[in-house]
Amino acid sequence: MKKYLIILILGQLFAESGFPGFNAWTSSSRLAMGGAGQLIKVPLAAYGNPAALSSNRNFSTSFVRYPAGIHSQAAAIVFPKFDGQMTFVLRRLSYGVFERLDEDAVSTGNYTSSDTWINAGYSNQLKTFPIYYGFTGGLFFSNLDSYLSTLLYLSSGMIWMLKEQQAAVGLSLDNIGFAIQSTTQNKDILPVKISLGITKRLVHLPLTLAIDIVRLLQEKHRVIFIGGIFHLPHDIKFKWGTSTRKFDQNIRQEIWKSILGATGFGLHFNYGATDAGVGTYFYGTGGWITGMDLSVRF
Repeated sequence: MKKYLIILILGQLFAESGFPGFNAWTSSSRLAMGGAGQLIKVPLAAYGNPAALSSNRNFSTSFVRYPAGIHSQAAAIVFPKFDGQMTFVLRRLSYGVFERLDEDAVSTGNYTSSDTWINAGYSNQLKTFPIYYGFTGGLFFSNLDSYLSTLLYLSSGMIWMLKEQQAAVGLSLDNIGFAIQSTTQNKDILPVKISLGITKRLVHLPLTLAIDIVRLLQEKHRVIFIGGIFHLPHDIKFKWGTSTRKFDQNIRQEIWKSILGATGFGLHFNYGATDAGVGTYFYGTGGWITGMDLSVRF
């Protein structure tokens, strides 16, 4: 009974089928933009276009706290290699510690539930065209008590840089793979999706605007994200974003929940070789998610 309750909670929290960890928030930068900005390099995020490049080698870490004691931690390193850029990431999403009960409702101890990613990526630019390409892949472990699923997955993408227009257009195919180990007799299905992203630096405003359209192939469902980054004085950035998940999460109880549903915002600070960011995201069904990122260039 306890396991079914956990599954119900996760279904309400992420509103996606399959493995919810693939759509989880593991970075305050992506969290603050409500899921938008997938052409912007965020190594800590659970998803994004693999072709995105970082301007510097860096080490970054994050902590994101959900309602109900759920939290995620991540660490990533980015450095130049093979004439391009390599990225190694470790992420963990913990759903908490739970009490195990037998058929007579007698406690028999505790158990945990979590998702873990170990993945590596490579990105580069074509020598003759302003086009970036990239790949990322790795292992995904999902465990509930003594049950463990292990998945092998791969994502690929490309980004066309339009320098004169100060814009970029990108396309990616995410989460192609298969189960190495499964907890059920049924076939585990990865949340395969196609993502189209556009970013544009506005001329008359200190704003980088981002629009992403994500098509979930198994569900035949589309989500549109829109967000932006305001470039403020003293190397401060204000990030915001929302998506059409706002309508899925609208429970029509209070007007402020309807307005703020599926919306994120946050601040990013730069001081020397150190970047720090904080972000928050509001579910229309109730509950806030908060996170913090820290990155050091070396």
